[in-house]
Amino acid sequence: MSVLVLYGGDEAAIRRRLRELKEQADGGTGMLVHNLAEVESRDAKPGEVIAPAMAPPFLAPLRLVVVEHVLARFEPRGGARGSRSVGAWSEFPVMAERVPPTSLIVFLGRPFLAEQQARQVTDANPLVQLLKKVPGAQAEHYPELRERERLRYIREEAAVRGIRFRQGPVPREALQPGEEPPPETDPAAYLANLLGGNTLHIANELDKLALWAMGREVTVLDAMRVCAGQREPDHFRMVDALMDGDLGTALEMLQLRLRRGEAEQGILGAVFERYRSLGALAGLLEDGAGEAEIDRQLGNVARYPNLKKAAVERARRHGTAGAREAFAILVEADRAHKSNEVDEDLALEVAFARLARLAPVRGPLAAARGRR
Repeated sequence: MSVLVLYGGDEAAIRRRLRELKEQADGGTGMLVHNLAEVESRDAKPGEVIAPAMAPPFLAPLRLVVVEHVLARFEPRGGARGSRSVGAWSEFPVMAERVPPTSLIVFLGRPFLAEQQARQVTDANPLVQLLKKVPGAQAEHYPELRERERLRYIREEAAVRGIRFRQGPVPREALQPGEEPPPETDPAAYLANLLGGNTLHIANELDKLALWAMGREVTVLDAMRVCAGQREPDHFRMVDALMDGDLGTALEMLQLRLRRGEAEQGILGAVFERYRSLGALAGLLEDGAGEAEIDRQLGNVARYPNLKKAAVERARRHGTAGAREAFAILVEADRAHKSNEVDEDLALEVAFARLARLAPVRGPLAAARGRR
């Protein structure tokens, strides 16, 4: 085998497999640094991959060539763009026949971001299909965790780290000012609902919990403070505030995220995704969709009546017209950010102000706004 393709949505599994391959290439010699070549350009050419693979390993059993980002370049995006031609890569199968058996070329297809959307390399990728035709090549697909698999996965990964979960509701007297108890009473279920199918994120959060607990049992309150409290609630509170016209809270949450080192582009993408969901829900409501279809769009949110009610009310207030205007604001902020027309933080703050003014709030806030 001279070519191995690792791809899919389970990034933690892909990383684990790559570690195994590096250990195999090292063979206990400590010489991996001299026998590892990494090709990270998405525009890499076949010759740039083949060339380092032609050299014999130095005092080790295997030379390893790791190719990253190239597969993502050819992933179909849908719409008019469709699939990209493999172009010069069509010559790769013939070129790979010259690679000696002491070398292994590993193509990584990790999850990636494109057009502010989370994507993953799939079987439909034309370069994946081409690489599978290389004589002796192998492909290993690591699909993203399905919703029903997340709870089991989290329990298993927690056990590996020595984490012991203790079920039970969060006592009101244990909460600090500003904290709200989540609906879950099982820490594993809380994490499954919060973190989704991102296995790398799950691994990172469980590592934090293991350090926090130091062998004691982990409760929902622990998970809320160590995992959710460090990241997710700020995001949801921030966008909820925008959609409700509460600019002060939204800007406060924005500054918290920026102080924690989060990238402006990532924050902008997360806000865009929430407004995309709001637009989809608004479209269903305007079309008179049934409860089951609305619940499918809401996902886990549909399980909690208060969250579902709030999401539906925001979608009704904005409507599809409001969602389209929000998209235009976010696209303009993205353009201004990338073109360096204005300071990055200022571009975000201006976008937030416009989004908050867009929100058709009711009651005292609406009355106050009308007097300005």
